[in-house]
Amino acid sequence: MMVSTAPRSPASGRPANPEARAQRRENILAGAFRCFVRKGFHAATTAEISAEAGVSVANLYQYFPSKDHLIKALIQADLAIDLELVRMVDAADTLAEGLEHTTRMLVTDPDLLSGVRLRLEILAEAGRNPVIAEEVRRAAAQMVDAIVQLIVRRQRAGEVRNDVSPETAAELILSMYDGLASRLAFGGGDPAVLARAADQMILTSFGVGRSPPT
Repeated sequence: MMVSTAPRSPASGRPANPEARAQRRENILAGAFRCFVRKGFHAATTAEISAEAGVSVANLYQYFPSKDHLIKALIQADLAIDLELVRMVDAADTLAEGLEHTTRMLVTDPDLLSGVRLRLEILAEAGRNPVIAEEVRRAAAQMVDAIVQLIVRRQRAGEVRNDVSPETAAELILSMYDGLASRLAFGGGDPAVLARAADQMILTSFGVGRSPPT
């Protein structure tokens, strides 16, 4: 349900504190995250989100005039986490080490799994809401591009076969990990076994071994 109340302007003559505003925005997003995971987008009310975040409803409107704005901000926050995971893989000495470390985080970090549950809620909303669908597409395109660049760098290092299409590989990798995370978020399968299998599937399909070339 969209929030119809217009955002209010900050009190005139009172200088804004950028750090305080940034912290309040993060508190609102964290509160919205918890409410949306617990109740879903449409069942969670702005009053509940405000209470969870420790702000007034009027204050909430100053930062996010509608639920669409909140959802779009959460999509960007989720994207930032995913891009950081790609950077962690890329920073490892080998592709195998990076994948194994990052996948272990995925299957053991409860906050990441809660994020997956919210992502599924977002995808459901995207099926009904073209504004959210477009935001999801933009975020997915950025993730694919980040993985493509990772694969290209690992091809140049000799860790990924040159006949592998970086674009196709990126789409497949993203699809597999999205599916894995979704399954684990609801208790499906053994996390450690599935994580090892996912890593091995990628390395077998695209890689040339577990050690960097000499």
